[in-house]
Amino acid sequence: MRGKCRLYANVIAFWILGLLNNFLWVVLNAGANEINSAGIALVYLANVLPSLTMKLSGPYWFHYVSYKYRIWLIALLMVLCLIQVAWGHGPYQKLIGVGMASMAAGIGEASLLAMASFYEAKPCLTAWSSGTGFAGIAGYVWSLLFDFLDLCFQVELMVALWLPVAFLLAFHCLLGPPWIDEERGARVDCPADSADSNSELESEETVSVVEHHASELATAKLSFQERFGYILSLWPYTVPLFFVYAAEYTIQSGFWAAMGFPVTDPTSRHHFYKWSNFMYQIGVFISRSAFILICRNRKVLWCGGFLQVVMALFFAAAAWQPFGDWWLLAPAFFVGCLGGGVYVGAFTLIAEEQPASFVELALSAASVADTFGMIAANIMGLLIQGCVFGHLQVVDDVPNFKCGYDIWDSVNKTIQEKTYHGHCFPGVKG
Repeated sequence: MRGKCRLYANVIAFWILGLLNNFLWVVLNAGANEINSAGIALVYLANVLPSLTMKLSGPYWFHYVSYKYRIWLIALLMVLCLIQVAWGHGPYQKLIGVGMASMAAGIGEASLLAMASFYEAKPCLTAWSSGTGFAGIAGYVWSLLFDFLDLCFQVELMVALWLPVAFLLAFHCLLGPPWIDEERGARVDCPADSADSNSELESEETVSVVEHHASELATAKLSFQERFGYILSLWPYTVPLFFVYAAEYTIQSGFWAAMGFPVTDPTSRHHFYKWSNFMYQIGVFISRSAFILICRNRKVLWCGGFLQVVMALFFAAAAWQPFGDWWLLAPAFFVGCLGGGVYVGAFTLIAEEQPASFVELALSAASVADTFGMIAANIMGLLIQGCVFGHLQVVDDVPNFKCGYDIWDSVNKTIQEKTYHGHCFPGVKG
């Protein structure tokens, strides 16, 4: 009974930690046009590159820092991010804060996924995936709530200071540091002393240790060339994953950033950007929960990647020669379904089809494919927003990339600063 209660607590903790780890990342993407409306893709890049750096460098330094201290580092980065983005002068100072949130999310994802292997891995990983999926909906609901209350972005971020506190409480009160922290910190005494514990959980942890070391031994024997060759052999999963993420983030950071009804009204663009992304997040959450029932082979995976590219072309047409209105939220929802479905489908197929001793390496390597897709998409998005703004004569905001247009040079500055951002702190322009 005690073991079951502990299991439930661990599962709940991983769900909450997954939600909170990605929540700030989503809130910053939702507020991208508040941070740098001239180039929303720059915000996305700042929210991806530091995270990728943490994931790639983590294997070389994570083992020197206990999980407990990493959790505290994540909480500290969250606090610094909220303050820096809220009160930074100019978009580039704010982007530094976005980078801090990206670092926190990267450290959190890499650490907590690995940490699940020291608890009950399967249910904890399932809970983590569900929590991260729900973070998309929760983050946009949070952002839309402050729009509804007519409060500015600074207020939204300052109220979010509960986030690092909740993150620490979920770890320390519900989960607790894994046994590996103590082992790495002390490296002492006899294993026999701890083995005579009668706890149901401790026996499960012993099994987890054996499995963990067996997997480590299998992959440790690989040379660099063998490891690289094995990673390349994962292309049936990584290629559709790359394309689906490249297409959907091109849509988000490029086309949706330059759409509105009418597109020349900054408030309309702001609302369409928020609501299209909200519908996208609902699609992601639903498909991550249900698409596993459909995506049982590689053909479905590749079909999803192809359809996402088609959706990118559809929104390219909708942005370049504006047509439609709020019914476009329906295809935005479909974009989310495709993205979430290919994501969960790719990783599920890897877990099912790859040798058990290589699954950890395969999942880790494949997870970088979507990140590279996002980076490629955000570079494209930066170019797309400027080109669409120039083509449609959107002059209220000067894009970071002007695509060869010079229509902003003669525009009165007051036109470019007319957007209203809601009630704010005293002395702060909303």
